Amino acid sequence: MTKQEMIRQAQFLRSRDAFGAFSEEELAALPGTETVLDIPSDHGGSVRVYEIRPSTPLSSPAPMVINFHGGGFIKGRSARDKRYCCFLAEALSCLVWDVDYVLAPEAPFPAAVDQCYDVAAYVFSHTEVLGVHPGRIAVVGHSAGGNLAAAIQIKDAAIGKLHPCGVIMEYFPGDHTADPMDRLTAEQRQDPRATARAETERLYQAFYCDASSAGSPLCSPLKAARQELEHFPDCLVLSAGLDSLKEETEAFAAMLVQAGVTVTAKRIPGAMHGFSVNRTDKWEQALSLHREFLSRQFGRIPQGAGHPDSAAVPNHKPY
Repeated sequence: MTKQEMIRQAQFLRSRDAFGAFSEEELAALPGTETVLDIPSDHGGSVRVYEIRPSTPLSSPAPMVINFHGGGFIKGRSARDKRYCCFLAEALSCLVWDVDYVLAPEAPFPAAVDQCYDVAAYVFSHTEVLGVHPGRIAVVGHSAGGNLAAAIQIKDAAIGKLHPCGVIMEYFPGDHTADPMDRLTAEQRQDPRATARAETERLYQAFYCDASSAGSPLCSPLKAARQELEHFPDCLVLSAGLDSLKEETEAFAAMLVQAGVTVTAKRIPGAMHGFSVNRTDKWEQALSLHREFLSRQFGRIPQGAGHPDSAAVPNHKPY
């Protein structure tokens, strides 16, 4: 398949939405305020970031979440991602940056990893002007975003710029050298829906990386060495019982534990891939676990009137 054929196929896949579109009324009802920012990247250009602030003033310095959305590395930020980020901002009274990283196949691996790392590094080097607490910054990733959350920590093992207080990773691919069809059970191989999904995952995988890069730990976190995992902070790792990626997600959690990292890992029976953000069965349980974990990692945040002004931050601008 040529690059142009890949792009056309990806555009078709992006046009599909199994969960229905958000109405303007639903979007308008979401709490908090959103500002679009362009954050400079060390790899050239800028990265689009959606900043969400809660409806009440933030404490100063404030806790912060850096969120990486899902979408198989080929789909951009959605209204459901915004809803999730608004939930976190309100529930935890924190600043949220939702990173809309570049997409494959137009920009294959490692472009998304580089952009996500650059945004996180920017946050940690600008905590004072952002008005956030350097010890209360967490990273969250869903599906492809969970892979990226792992990748930036692995990348940072040799750099040392990132110091998150916690990382949430859920239902994410851990090994891009594996054939998605091999993840299916014998029963699933007889299910046309399961096999069709595996075929789609093959496309996503081919769009994101080629065989020469698939084995990189930044592409396949399950290939990481112990020394690349030892510096991870406390982690929450969630897998979905109906998801073909559950074994890879859980295997990575086990690797972190073996590397000495404190990990809370839970499989949610009856949940499907993407359940927490798409709000399918068991989503309430997932969001409760997210809130509890982040609240614990942030600790007791004093309530203050400080409300840092994003327009005052150098090198990033509202859109």
